[in-house]
Amino acid sequence: MQKSYYILLLSLLLIPQAFAQTGTCEPALGEATLEGYNVRARMLNNGALFWRGSPHVYRVPKAGYSNAIFAASLWIGGKVDGKIRSAASRYGPWEYWAGPLDQTGNAPADCKLYDKIWEIRPEDVTTYLETGEISNNLKSWPWHLGAPVIDGDGNPDNYNLAGGDQPQLLGDQHLWWIMNDRGNVHQATDSEPLGIEVRVSAHAYNSPNEILGDNTFYRYRITNRNAVPIEDAYFGFYVDPDLGNFDDDYIGSDSLLHLGYFYNADNEDEGGEGYGLAPPAAGFTFLRTPPAKPDNRDSDYDGEIDEALEELGMTAFACIWKWSSPRDNIGYYNCLRGLRSYGDPIYEGGYGGEGEGVKTTKYTLSGDPVTKAFWSEFNADGMGLVVDAADRRLMLSTGPFDILPDSTQEIDLAVVWSRGADHLDSVTELKKDTRVLHNAGNALWPAQRIILQEEQTIETGFVLGFDQNFPNPFTQTTTFRYSLPQSMRIRMSVYDILGREVALLVNTRQEAGIYTVNFDAGTLPAGIYMARIEMDYLQFTKRMVLIR
Repeated sequence: MQKSYYILLLSLLLIPQAFAQTGTCEPALGEATLEGYNVRARMLNNGALFWRGSPHVYRVPKAGYSNAIFAASLWIGGKVDGKIRSAASRYGPWEYWAGPLDQTGNAPADCKLYDKIWEIRPEDVTTYLETGEISNNLKSWPWHLGAPVIDGDGNPDNYNLAGGDQPQLLGDQHLWWIMNDRGNVHQATDSEPLGIEVRVSAHAYNSPNEILGDNTFYRYRITNRNAVPIEDAYFGFYVDPDLGNFDDDYIGSDSLLHLGYFYNADNEDEGGEGYGLAPPAAGFTFLRTPPAKPDNRDSDYDGEIDEALEELGMTAFACIWKWSSPRDNIGYYNCLRGLRSYGDPIYEGGYGGEGEGVKTTKYTLSGDPVTKAFWSEFNADGMGLVVDAADRRLMLSTGPFDILPDSTQEIDLAVVWSRGADHLDSVTELKKDTRVLHNAGNALWPAQRIILQEEQTIETGFVLGFDQNFPNPFTQTTTFRYSLPQSMRIRMSVYDILGREVALLVNTRQEAGIYTVNFDAGTLPAGIYMARIEMDYLQFTKRMVLIR
């Protein structure tokens, strides 16, 4: 509470004089709670996440009393007509307002009309399909603003539930909002607006699987509403971790995993909000980024340089410690580029300053804290210097990329939380879990369509049906359940997305009853698969997602 008060006071005292005004929108106030199996997070539609004044909420486990993150803020910078512009903030005033931009790039006259976060859940769709009842979530889904929809009637320009249209459901809870950076004056950066519209999807899974149930997922779609390109653009997140107790944190980066992370400096996280013994580790990881410009480097670490559609990944983990406090537009943009806020490069070693190392880098603290190898807070000088733990900040970003007029760039990321046998084993587990998420790729964003299975009741009392596998998505094994009203010939198999049979699970005649079948994916790669069951003259198919 005390920290929140001082940060709010500081943000009000340090507001620079803005020089331009585009719209007259009030600050966005929409919010919602994103809730998965083991995580609860406060979502905001102003460019911030988790905090804009008490309380701050990113709680894992959600039934506990410790928050893993205090606050995070979206930063975007780029060049419009050759001039650097930014939309960013640390603790406010925030530089995104509710609502879309029109085709000429103008903000709404009244942003309050769009000042909310929309929600959709599987039960909204299943209830409609079963009873015809249209929930408020289903009725108000803002397809006309760009909220994702699966087209069922062949007309992409409408939202016709009766014709088969459905919201594109992500996870077990899907939140969506739209914001822009032209709604009012940029007071934090003192910058002209970029002229961007940002559509955000956040989703969580109600699955006991730790990879899904402990983490949250985000998709940002950035559209340029200018008549000219936005060049050399960067996208990043400024994060104030506060992992449980706020003043005993360390931070680090892993460029191969596109991960910026934070962990406890020792094996006990003290205090009323602390995690106690064996505290967890957490971090932000980019799962999908824009294609890289030709730059003669292997951006995605696949052994090829500048191949087609090579993704940028995390390109900087830079503005941390005392030099994470930009005061103007150029300072924010420098941080996004992987420099200190005042433009100097970062050097490997110590606190990254000149004289503490001879080699420049954009990845601060990229060594392994578990083995104490290279540069970490356990080995700041290469000779075992341990840095004092404190209240840390971090900044991870991706770029440069261009956004053409009326074009969109898409970025996916996840917030990952892991707990091991001790504070350093938590870092090991965090990196393992992050690797699983990267191997899963687009399987984490399946375009789900819910189809009710027709049921036929026979005199035996059993209902003919084929239930969705559980868990879904799954990491290695999953279970199917089906029921037979009478003796039938059963063939159950699994196919990949190309229609190739990869497993035969059942191929026999079975008597009336209820059956369960376990499927072990073995060494199959992550992706989307179809489970098909053939019952005499009937056939049913279920879609499932394997993540690694």
